[in-house]
Amino acid sequence: MSTPPGKTLEKWPPLGLLYIAANIRENRDDEVVVLDAFCEGLSRQQLVERMTKEEPDVIGLNCSTHTFLEAIQALKDAKRALPESKIVLGGYHATFAAEKILEEYDFVDYIIKGEAEHAMVQLLDSLEKGKSSEDVTGISYRLDGKNINNPLSLVSDLDALPFPDRSLLSSIDYGYSFQGIPLTFGKFTTLSTSRGCPFRCTYCSCAAFSLRKWRPRSAENVVEELETAHGQGYKDCVIVDDNFTHNPKRTEQICDLIIERDIDMRFYCEGRVDGASYELLKKMKRAGINVIYFGAESADDKVLDYYKKHITPEKTRLAISNAKKAGMLVVTSYIIGAPVETKEAVQRTLDFIRTSRPHALQVNILDCLIGTSIWEDMEKNNLVGKEDWKRNHRIYEYNKDGFGKDELEAFVNDAYADWLKGWWSKEGIGDIIRILAKNKTARQVVFSNILNPTVRKLMLNGAKVFEPPKEQGKIETNPTP
Repeated sequence: MSTPPGKTLEKWPPLGLLYIAANIRENRDDEVVVLDAFCEGLSRQQLVERMTKEEPDVIGLNCSTHTFLEAIQALKDAKRALPESKIVLGGYHATFAAEKILEEYDFVDYIIKGEAEHAMVQLLDSLEKGKSSEDVTGISYRLDGKNINNPLSLVSDLDALPFPDRSLLSSIDYGYSFQGIPLTFGKFTTLSTSRGCPFRCTYCSCAAFSLRKWRPRSAENVVEELETAHGQGYKDCVIVDDNFTHNPKRTEQICDLIIERDIDMRFYCEGRVDGASYELLKKMKRAGINVIYFGAESADDKVLDYYKKHITPEKTRLAISNAKKAGMLVVTSYIIGAPVETKEAVQRTLDFIRTSRPHALQVNILDCLIGTSIWEDMEKNNLVGKEDWKRNHRIYEYNKDGFGKDELEAFVNDAYADWLKGWWSKEGIGDIIRILAKNKTARQVVFSNILNPTVRKLMLNGAKVFEPPKEQGKIETNPTP
């Protein structure tokens, strides 16, 4: 199994593949090899050469919309080199485009839609026994010239899964950085304490991928994995849940156990602003959760309604304030380019960024991704072309009455410039002093990057250093092959 070829500065381990590998090992006697071509920076040719050396019976690859075309070409080359190997494709993009992929790419044998731990084991069982795959959960495949599409697969009992097998990729130096600024400094991993999202944000495919079913692991099970990881020397950990604070009582239970068992690790997580009470954030900080990421998206009510966020700018401001008071580093993200957005609405967001002063900032131009409500609306209105499903698109490619590419990129740069302005003030300097006093991660980020040329350029040139991220939101980390 492998990630697609490519290059990234965000070196997060492929948690989904490690989950699948662990479950295969627990239920079968196969030799399982996991390659992380994306984080190793492998070219397509290098990946296929590595695959060919292993002579696998089954090749599994995951993909997002952004990596789909490179992934599909790698699989085509792999099939040419290994014609007897079965090709299995998974991930967000494969889940939402399964039928289209089977119709166009005859070298793809199976697609797993949704979460793949059980589906992969069942598929390997059926292939080994030469049986029909009709009972394998979550797959799409061809049978007698027709596409067979079984329902999307979800794992209901997450506690029953074995922990991801991190030993399979121990040679890669994983870590978390932003725009060339390192944010982690010890042995790094990721952790999933729950899966799924019950919300309906129009720009996001997470809810559709999970059928809007949020499924938590028990606090005991989560902390048992953390104890194992801590014993293996891991120091820094990103919690990849779409919303770690969705059930505050459970979040507190996890934090209490971390404190009780003296697990000395540093954590980063994501939460919604409407679940960010000071009491909860204070407990999270005591447990070592030093950094929290909020998806604010806009400071304009009309834009927030379009995104179906069900939050308000006031709630976002309070959440940022509560997190700062608790001593946490705060990252907020924003999206520019909603079809209903006006220049006045953009300015409200820029003013909000300047006055709320998150410690770190991510500003994106609206992406149009298959699997989202925005994409579905564009399909209904015949705005997408025949081949458009194969790649990511920015909103300016479709919304001809809205802002153009140059305007949107200028807004993004303005957002970063206004963010920096917010810190060059009496209040901003006070915030910096307070966070350095309260937060070990903040001190390490600052002192470890004093000589970083990217930081020096940032201070001298401001927003021009930042490039608009290529993909809004988090790295796709849900368990798919």
